[in-house]
Amino acid sequence: MRKRKVFWLVIVFGGMALALLSLIPLRLLSPISFWQNPPPLVVPALREWHGESGSFVLSSHAYILLDPLYAKQLHVTAQVFQEDLSLETGITPPIATSSNPGLGNFFLTLQTRNDLIGDEGYLLTIGDSVTINARTTNGVFYGTRTVLQILQGAPDLASIPKGSAVDYPQYRERGFMLDVGRKFIPLGLLEDYVRLMSWYKFNDLQLHFNDNALNVGNQPNWQHQYAAFRLDSPALPGLAAPDGSYTEQQILDLEQFASEHAVTITPEIDTPAHDLALTQYRPALANPKYSKEFLNLNDPETYSFVDSLWNTFLPWFTAPQVAMGMDEYDSTTDANKFREYINYYDDFLRQRGKTTRMWGSLSEMQGSVKVHNDIVIEDWDNTWSNPVDMARQGFQIINANDNLLYIVPHANYFHDYLDTRLLYTSWEPYIFDLNNPAMNLQPNDPHVLGGMFAVWNDKLGNVVSDSDITERIKPALPVLGEKMWTGPTPDTNYTQFEQTVQQIGLPPGAHLT
Repeated sequence: MRKRKVFWLVIVFGGMALALLSLIPLRLLSPISFWQNPPPLVVPALREWHGESGSFVLSSHAYILLDPLYAKQLHVTAQVFQEDLSLETGITPPIATSSNPGLGNFFLTLQTRNDLIGDEGYLLTIGDSVTINARTTNGVFYGTRTVLQILQGAPDLASIPKGSAVDYPQYRERGFMLDVGRKFIPLGLLEDYVRLMSWYKFNDLQLHFNDNALNVGNQPNWQHQYAAFRLDSPALPGLAAPDGSYTEQQILDLEQFASEHAVTITPEIDTPAHDLALTQYRPALANPKYSKEFLNLNDPETYSFVDSLWNTFLPWFTAPQVAMGMDEYDSTTDANKFREYINYYDDFLRQRGKTTRMWGSLSEMQGSVKVHNDIVIEDWDNTWSNPVDMARQGFQIINANDNLLYIVPHANYFHDYLDTRLLYTSWEPYIFDLNNPAMNLQPNDPHVLGGMFAVWNDKLGNVVSDSDITERIKPALPVLGEKMWTGPTPDTNYTQFEQTVQQIGLPPGAHLT
């Protein structure tokens, strides 16, 4: 009888174990041992995880150790990590160099030859020490974000489950575009946005530096309507907006801060439309036939003036790629002149060491002039720029689709807040229309670089507050970060994902509550 009871106990408890096992997503289970640590909850989710048992526990005796071969390259990243650890846990590990991780320390190195992780991925090994290994400092930085998220989600702010991860982005472009032309954003808030972006492994903040109120270029008093240019140089006195602008030193400070957080500041000077600030400054350059927010493309002085803008401000920016605008010019005008203008500035900027991107407009502005397909298309509207056709022509594309990814605070069009549930469950960067599959590209299409969501302050700064913008980007960033870094995560539903976002909280040092 004793043997029979033991037999039935095995069946009962074995059945309970199988029942519990069935509740765990299959991708989290290891074929080796049921008792291995499941993947830690982070956003974006880790691409690969191999769990072990037990935990690393952060103590006041910990160091941040830098591989001596790469100490110089990693020192700034280590300093940011140190500061964030101190803010988050109250522990400030000293920074030192050592070729041996030792016990209880963090070890940063650039020794990996793993080609899978690319230039932004990293290897994370958690045992008696925590090692972050990458090919670049940006990869190491992203590894530190993962460590900080795990710690922030731990009840004791100290425990990290042992195991190893291979983590790398699905898409190379993970962007956010902010309209600072219609609403000035203080430098400190931009830095907080950089912190928040890097928390979710975004890598590109595009700043739209000039714009104007909607539909005012057709009004008789167009020279007195709201328009703003946000870069302030003594070389162009009077051009910068009186209600807020950025000096060269402020831009350099922002770029330095962003670089330390693995974010690139991509400048956009939008021409030849959205240019009321430029035509108010130089009225003779306004288009004589159409809206006065359009530059006159038949006047050689237009080219001379826009040349001077780029020559003045391009040296302020270290980004390898700049945004030329090129959107919503009058479609009844000479499309070939417009296309020639695009090619001219692509050549102009490339001669100065930059590659270029532009808002999609070529499907609407059709002509016989072939536009250079080395320009990256920010595909914002399927009518202005058909993504399938743009890919067929050989353009690389950033998905910035307005119906899915545009926020216009306090407006009754596009989104006041993004539909994050819909994006999480149904969108990927190759999808440009959820209702018309013919507009979409295929998964892993090499033309799709990634995605970018945008905040357009059409209602201007007297209606839209800083907190309005902050409260709209906070729910958007984690969802889009997940989709662009990790890709589909079918085993985690939206409610579970949101619970993870709440658990890991906001990045250390950000003043965004």
